Amino acid sequence: MNIAIILASGQGKRMKAGKNKVLLEINNKPLIYYTIKPFQESNSIKSIVLVCKEKEKKFFKEIVKKYSLDKVVGLIEGGKERQDSAYNAVFYLDKKLLSKKNKEKHFLLFHNGANPFVAKKEIRESIENAKKFGACVVAHPTKDTVKEVNEKGLVEKTLERKKLWNMQTPQTIEFNLAKKAFGEARKNNFTGTDDVSLVEKIGKKVKVIEGSEFNFKITTPLDLELAEIIYKKYF
Repeated sequence: MNIAIILASGQGKRMKAGKNKVLLEINNKPLIYYTIKPFQESNSIKSIVLVCKEKEKKFFKEIVKKYSLDKVVGLIEGGKERQDSAYNAVFYLDKKLLSKKNKEKHFLLFHNGANPFVAKKEIRESIENAKKFGACVVAHPTKDTVKEVNEKGLVEKTLERKKLWNMQTPQTIEFNLAKKAFGEARKNNFTGTDDVSLVEKIGKKVKVIEGSEFNFKITTPLDLELAEIIYKKYF
């Protein structure tokens, strides 16, 4: 079984909208609708779990109902940080949905609520590669020169660009591997910068696949304007 975990409990401070950015609209529909839609329509996805703030659950329930997003089988409360929210989702699934007697392998697709333009091909290929490697992440090759800079603002070295990738989502992890990775991180008070970094931390490999240029995280007002243009031109 393949289950999408949509992480939508962030504060979105850089958007400065006074509300959760995933509830802002693109072409008269909430951003979160576009995020969920590809997973709803994907033949590769069985179920969707939506992680949000407790006080915002009613808004998300209304969206799920209004747009007939019937693959959404759970709305659960997020944690203080993104990693806490993902942890809550993993262990919610462990208790509520995934039978321990069922020997079928399950794959969890962690996806940012603010990445609205994921392609069904990316969803499918991330699952296929997670089946081979245990974990897979969608990413973009870095286009810019990246330098390591010290606390005084002085360049220490220039990193080799061809080896650098910017991580996006979905980040797909086999269920038992996810339980171990998130459990160990919680036990050891380790905070990663993304989901698959927890897999790396316990010594497992992560496959990187290239994603579409449209699959980016909306963080600032400019990003939201760009998303509106992309939607009207390409979708």
